[in-house]
Amino acid sequence: MSRRIISHPKNSISIDSRPQYLRVADKIKQKIFSGSIKIGDKLPTERELAQRYNVGRPSIREAIRSLENLGLVETLQGSGTYVRNNTEKIILNSFDIIYNTNDISNEEVVQFREMFEYAAVKLAATNATDAEIRKLEKILEKMKIVNTSKELERVDLLFHEQIANMTHNTLILEIFKAMRSFFDNCIKSTNDLIYSKGENNEDIISYHIPITDAIKDRDPSVALVFMERHFKKIRELMQK
Repeated sequence: MSRRIISHPKNSISIDSRPQYLRVADKIKQKIFSGSIKIGDKLPTERELAQRYNVGRPSIREAIRSLENLGLVETLQGSGTYVRNNTEKIILNSFDIIYNTNDISNEEVVQFREMFEYAAVKLAATNATDAEIRKLEKILEKMKIVNTSKELERVDLLFHEQIANMTHNTLILEIFKAMRSFFDNCIKSTNDLIYSKGENNEDIISYHIPITDAIKDRDPSVALVFMERHFKKIRELMQK
């Protein structure tokens, strides 16, 4: 159900016509997201919550159940209900709903990856530590010695995950981790496309070398240029 708006000559009054349990669940979510209720905290008892929100206990039970389905809380038998640290599941569940209930085109997938990877590579070149850059170089060296396309896909995913890690941006890294299977499928599809157009592992690796060099030089502008060239090549192959 949605909120109902009552028109008035001077103003509008928003009346929340959703079931009580959804309104209660939203209030608890707001407290969790604001930090008023922290990860690991135990929620008040069912009776206490019913009194606090002036609703019946059945509404509280439904509210808790909806929060459990979102992965925000967990009820332990005989102990109580606790706030969970489950960022990945929350993001992944939300993404799965969007991805599986809409007709997402290949173009939209590429656009999303461009938006994500362009921001990530610039931040990586700006924020990466020496140790993180050495790790990226080691991943690149692994890419050069793999024997199968499957192995290359696995290491390719590690390469992009390391770039996300080097951004030092918690949201970027958590989103990548939560959507790891999505990025994995994207990389597999991209590499399959490259193979189908007569290119090989060496071609795939060649796109990653200048990106690594630019990050090592801590030059975000150049890193972005080479990431853009990488996706330009993908688009060219898509149109062949």
